[in-house]
Amino acid sequence: MRKFILQVHLWVGLTAGAVLAVMGFTGSLYVFQPELTVALYPELYKTSQPDGTPVDVRTIVQNAEQQFGKEVISINFPMRELENYILKVEGNKQWLFFDAGTGRYLGQMENRRGIMDDLLDLHRNLTIGENGVLITRTCALLLAFVLLSSGLYMWWPKKKRNLKDGLRLKPNASFKRRNYDLHNVFGFYFSIPLLLAAITGAYFGFQEKTQQVVDTLTLAKEPTPYVKKLQSAYQAGVPPLDIYQALDRMDQLYPAYKPRTLVLAPDSLATLNLTYLASKELEAGPQYRPMVYLDQYTGGIVYDYNPETAPIGRKLTRNWFVPIHFGELGGWVTRVLWFFLGLMPGTLWITGLLIWTGKKKKNKKRGYSIPGKRVVAL
Repeated sequence: MRKFILQVHLWVGLTAGAVLAVMGFTGSLYVFQPELTVALYPELYKTSQPDGTPVDVRTIVQNAEQQFGKEVISINFPMRELENYILKVEGNKQWLFFDAGTGRYLGQMENRRGIMDDLLDLHRNLTIGENGVLITRTCALLLAFVLLSSGLYMWWPKKKRNLKDGLRLKPNASFKRRNYDLHNVFGFYFSIPLLLAAITGAYFGFQEKTQQVVDTLTLAKEPTPYVKKLQSAYQAGVPPLDIYQALDRMDQLYPAYKPRTLVLAPDSLATLNLTYLASKELEAGPQYRPMVYLDQYTGGIVYDYNPETAPIGRKLTRNWFVPIHFGELGGWVTRVLWFFLGLMPGTLWITGLLIWTGKKKKNKKRGYSIPGKRVVAL
């Protein structure tokens, strides 16, 4: 049994490990996305009046529509490191930035976060679209349910007196031994954080399926609606809500929360989407993010996710998965930890690869080859 598990661990690690290394490294950088985005694009993200009261969003909308001659269809409100408004107008794919302190137009970018969106694209789907999503999320599931479990099985010593060796780096060790210890020791200590990051990461790629599993495990009385399939009741000849009516509706719902995004329906059947945040600043713990999907013709609620009253399965994925995956659960402490966590898949892949190649060379010198014998790879 041990030899079989070893082979599974080896070959899954050698293949999926390369993808996980890329995902981990890009994820490490993306942990500090808000701060890096501001540092890269301060002229767009920093307001000219940081201590002043933000200009009313309707004034921003008016300025945008006057300047570009088109209706505003999407709004991102100031929050966290973003101090300004970001809008989109009909027929323009660029993100438009407006100073929250003065209402002045600042400029535009194709990506809302500039190069950081390219980094996210590489992290999520390897820049190859839906096929990339399938690859990255499958690798995340392999990490969670194959590599970590098989790695811990092989890490566990046959004799209790050898347990201490698996918990520390051996001093004054050779390169070969140090590499082996790095793989085993780091793999053990980071196993639980890696498991959490992998499961929550898979959720973002297989959201509907993951939510179904969570709902089943938490004995939900009814399934969670898949928001991408929600629709408005089409009414011929009835105009959809415009941006100002949508803002009025947004003000009526969740007045104790901060507005985060408003997106008008992109076609005649889609819903109008509103999202909120409990706080504009980064806070440790779960993140309460109400999400409301409205009928674009009547303004009636099609689906309302209330983070305080929702079933436990929805609370788990909506309130907890985001801060867990991005390392925000414990504030700055876990963000720093998650930065190093992102380096672990690459570290384990490289050290595992070195262990494997070392064993191959050793067996070749002996005149025979047993592929992967006693090799531990990510």
